[in-house]
This record gives sequence, C-alpha cells and structure tokens, in this order.
Amino acid sequence: MVRQQHVWDKFALYGETWSDLAPEFVHIEPVSARSALHDWNIAAHSHPAMHQVLLLQQGAGKLTVDGREMPLAAPMLVAVPSLCVHAFAFAPDSEGWVVSFAVDLLHDPRMAAAGELALFRQPQALLAPLAERSGELARIGWLLADFAARKGDGQGDGQQEGQGGRLAALDAAQLALLLACVDAALAQGVAGTGGGGQQRLAERFRALVDENFRRGWSMADYARQLATTEPTLTRACRASFGKAPGMVVQERLAIEAMRYLSFSGASVKEIAGRLGFSDPAYFARFFRRMTGQTASQFRHDARAASEG
Repeated sequence: MVRQQHVWDKFALYGETWSDLAPEFVHIEPVSARSALHDWNIAAHSHPAMHQVLLLQQGAGKLTVDGREMPLAAPMLVAVPSLCVHAFAFAPDSEGWVVSFAVDLLHDPRMAAAGELALFRQPQALLAPLAERSGELARIGWLLADFAARKGDGQGDGQQEGQGGRLAALDAAQLALLLACVDAALAQGVAGTGGGGQQRLAERFRALVDENFRRGWSMADYARQLATTEPTLTRACRASFGKAPGMVVQERLAIEAMRYLSFSGASVKEIAGRLGFSDPAYFARFFRRMTGQTASQFRHDARAASEG
C-alpha cells in the first residue's frame, strides 16, 4: 500500500533531487531498475518539467493519483504528464519500460508532430489495457526496447541524453514515432485520473503560453484569458513549477530563441522580431541573462556540435 502524502516531493527522476532539465533530456530504463530499489513502491511525487510513458509488460500493481486508486495489470500502457501527482505500487518482479523526457522537448522542430498530440495536453494520467491489442503492444514494446538498446544494454539504471548535448536526429524521430503510437493506443480505450485545481490551472497556463508567447502578453492578459486573477495564477505556478508565471514565459521565449539559432539562418535581429522584441539590443541582453551566452556564441556552439 502506498502511503498518500499531503505534501509531495518534486523529482526529475524518482529518488533524485529535482533541478531544471535540459530541453532535450530523455531517459529510459526498465520498470524494475528503480522500483526494485524502493521495495516496488514509488511514493507520491510529481515531475515539474517532465512527462513519462510506462509500458507494463509483466506483473501488476496500482496507480494512485490524488487519492484515487487504479489497478494495473500487464500488459498496460500508462501516460503520466508533468505536474501530475502520482504513486505506484508494483507487484515484485513486475517489468516493462519507463521513458521520461523534458516537456520542452516537444518544442523541438524535429518533434513538431508529437507536440500537436493530445497525449500531454491535459493534466491527468491516462491508462489503456493492451491485452487484446497485440499489434499495438508489440509495436510500442519494440520501439522502447530498441531505443534502450541503442543507448546501452537496457538492463542497468537507465540511459539518458540531452543533459549535456544535442539529442541525435534518429532518437528524436524514434521518440516522436513512439509518442504517436502511444497517443493512438490511448485514444482507443482510456481511463483518466483528474489532477488538482492548481495543477490544472498551471497546465492550462503553460498551454496558453505555448500558443501566445510571441505576442508580448502581460500576466493580466494571461489571467484574463484563464478567467482567474494574477495572484491565483502566481500561486498555482509556484506550487506546480516552483517558479513565477513570468519566468515560465521567459523560459519559453528563450527555448524558441535557441531553436531559431540552432535550426535557422535568421539573423539575431530577425529572431528578436519574430519573438516580439522591438529592440534587438534588449533581446540580446535577455538571451544572455537566460542562457549565460551571447546569441552568436550559442549559434556557433550549436553548429559546432551539429557538425561534430
């Protein structure tokens, strides 16, 4: 039995202290790699900037979200979006795969199709049994196993990319294909678990930022669109993301600027204009403050890494 907590921990990966993830962070590991270390019980926690997909291929267990318990029975697919407070209790020797990736990775142009999926556009965990859907089970299982095999033997504590460098094009393409398959599988037969009010508001805000971050909206504009107040929005973002809503917008702008610098030939002045900065000098100061590099140095390093 998983003990429910009124105050949950925020982790990047369960058992590891949360910190800001690189925009291209991806990690894959067997279910047993982490669960067995914690007596097959993963206590209530959330991931402020990371989504997860779990394929349970062997065993059983229980998923608890906001006090609601849902049984797990292999084979089953589970999608846990960022901010969703969840806990797992697995039967000993349960097995499968868990892939975790940064929320910001969905903004990567190579992942454009995945970014449009409904899979992680809602603040709730989704489950789908696959016992009578052998084709989807085999396809998703193969994609996960192959992804892990190309990172190592797939038997250890997991493999991760994107923490200190670019995510390989093949890995980005395979992850996008995997998420498309998961989205389709969940759409066929899904059970959902709702999230808390603050989490739902924070997720709605983040989705609204994704749609409007270039428009230079004030926090009052965002609050009005969400039918809430600025203090309520601030409390929700601080509770869910650990940061103020203004920083969420600034980080989204910085990520898009890095994408333009990495994948386009647009000048810094052109990029500033596309992102709603009327003054290129202000944009240059903003970019350096957010990344610790000038825009030209970032572009140079990104091209050197790509060529390498």
